[in-house]
Amino acid sequence: MQEKLVIGMDFGTDSVRGLLVNAMTGDVRSTAVSYFKRWKQGLYCEPQKDQYRQHPLDYMESIDEVFHALLTGLSPETIKQIKAIGTNTTGSTPVAVDEQGQPLSLREGFSENPNAMFILWKDHTAIKDADEINALAKKWTIDYTRFSGGIYSSEWFWSKILHVNRVDPALANQAFTWVEQSDWIPTYLSGTTKVSAIKRNRCAAGHKAMWNESHGGLPSSEFLCSLDPSFYHLVHRFYTETYTSEQEFGTIAKVFVDRYGFDENTLITVGAIDAHHGAVGAGSEAYTLIKVIGTSTCDMLVVPKQDNPPLVEGICGQVDGSIDPGMIGFEAGQSAFGDIYNWFKKMMLKPVFEVQGLDLSDRQREVLENNFFAYITREAEAIPLTAEDMLFTDYHNGRRTPDADFTKVAAASGFTLATGAGHIFKALVEGTAFGSKAIIDRFRSYNIPIKAVIATGGIPNKAPYVVQVLADVLACDVQVVDSDQTCALGAVICAAVSAGVYPNIDDAKLKLAAKVSKTYHCNPERAAIYEKLYQAYKKLTQLEL
Repeated sequence: MQEKLVIGMDFGTDSVRGLLVNAMTGDVRSTAVSYFKRWKQGLYCEPQKDQYRQHPLDYMESIDEVFHALLTGLSPETIKQIKAIGTNTTGSTPVAVDEQGQPLSLREGFSENPNAMFILWKDHTAIKDADEINALAKKWTIDYTRFSGGIYSSEWFWSKILHVNRVDPALANQAFTWVEQSDWIPTYLSGTTKVSAIKRNRCAAGHKAMWNESHGGLPSSEFLCSLDPSFYHLVHRFYTETYTSEQEFGTIAKVFVDRYGFDENTLITVGAIDAHHGAVGAGSEAYTLIKVIGTSTCDMLVVPKQDNPPLVEGICGQVDGSIDPGMIGFEAGQSAFGDIYNWFKKMMLKPVFEVQGLDLSDRQREVLENNFFAYITREAEAIPLTAEDMLFTDYHNGRRTPDADFTKVAAASGFTLATGAGHIFKALVEGTAFGSKAIIDRFRSYNIPIKAVIATGGIPNKAPYVVQVLADVLACDVQVVDSDQTCALGAVICAAVSAGVYPNIDDAKLKLAAKVSKTYHCNPERAAIYEKLYQAYKKLTQLEL
């Protein structure tokens, strides 16, 4: 019997990861990862300005590397059995494109212009622009932010477009329209050369661009043009329809058929936001909070439409079909999680690496890099937990949820001359857990129950201490699934449905989704102490949670 193979590709912050899977059995045939070369060099980014940009050539080159790695050793007949390719990306990560859907950074004259690059999700250069969008939305006849938690973020689509329009009019005049990375990747893979033919995904449209059927789709032309005259030439070039990510976007481009031997009828599915596919790959179920934990977090929750959930203030949106078709998908999250730990590591090691007189070998540097977290975790675990412990807030990259505010910076309390590196790391881990609890509390304050918590992503599979602290702070069990590639696995699931291997997402998840491999149980004694520390954390955040 012939195999029915599918590919899932997850475009993260620094790399793209790929899975080749037998969709009938769930067996993983091969895996691949490719790191973005220009991003790794820090090109087009200015962290001191919160500017983070990525060149489309990074994505294009990594796609080739992933395809090459996934397909090496396969017979031509086997490659022809690949039925569909699903993809997801970070978001909101938009780019200005020409009439053919080509990013302006691929055109002469814009190849080194950061404003012509993809504006990465973590770019916060548009804080003032987001403030203006929020101010206008509250005065408008329709509050377009009401399905986006009531606050529009500087991380999102319209804020970034408005910012570039203002700081770079020459580029703005050349932009035919703007496209999310999660829509451009399928556009590129399918060889689509007309902007009007791009199928915009429900995830990015609903959560990042204020699209909602109840108000006719995107914010009105009048709203956008009232926001700024620079939208005049753009307003009729966006979109009305959106699509869920198990639907067909198109078929694979001829260039990939010729280069790799794909069947010309191989399907490309509609895109999605990476964390939304992560929820699918982790086996999303009603009222189960799925935390995709990496450099930042995205917290996903699905609620049946018939339950008529209320509008929840201060989250990253609630959209019909954005995660699971037929369910209301809720998104929240923290703008920094693993990034906070990496910040601490770099801060501690940089002086060691650079102090004059220390002639460290490459091997010694590697040992320090590789063993830092193991050492500092042991230090943190050995510190007794008390209700007077040092505290950190988790706003090192601003606050995403609850109540987006990217002017917020992290704060700490409780330093003494006895404070050591272990105390600081312990407080940082606890701060990220308190930020997670604040999100759950926001849902519960709207009478939306959280029946279970699943953690997935890189950190839950390699940092048991972090997950145990999370379980104790949340005062509930935290389940970890047996895959750290659930985002790519979610793309596999959507591709399998698009290819007709399964009739719907739920059936595909039964066979293909990750399974719970470990449960971290809450320690009631520690949970009681953490509740006291959490109340102190709330005071430190100066936020009513």
